[in-house]
Amino acid sequence: SLNESYTVAEEVEYYSDFFLDFDCDKAWQMIEELGVDKKQKVKALSKGTKEKLSLILTLSRNAKLFVLDEPIAGVDPAARDYILQTIFAHRSENSTIIICTHLISEIEQYFDYVLFLKEGHIALEGNAEEIRAREGKTIDALFREIFKWM
Repeated sequence: SLNESYTVAEEVEYYSDFFLDFDCDKAWQMIEELGVDKKQKVKALSKGTKEKLSLILTLSRNAKLFVLDEPIAGVDPAARDYILQTIFAHRSENSTIIICTHLISEIEQYFDYVLFLKEGHIALEGNAEEIRAREGKTIDALFREIFKWM
């Protein structure tokens, strides 16, 4: 979580001090692409920009595994596009990204592997392309079938 009293630069410095695998150059590149002034206070950023900054800081780590819980929930469609582009354009080839979401249609095109959990049990699991071919449906359509309300 971001410290509202920090500037963007102080957040980067904090992450750099806290995480040994943090890549400052990568963070600054993405922050520059975002167009945020490094001297700006976090509290002055919009909700969407705070979400983007948080994502940038997370993805600037050279981690093997990233778990993103609802990274596009609660933001406008333009912010969703930016977030998804950032996730997939700046991911490390040697890392795995697990995205937990209910907004399947928004990100289905990025799926390599799918796992649906329902009531603590695996309801669907496997390679996304193989599932689509076998079932003749999109992952989103299958999600809606498996999790439909009675």
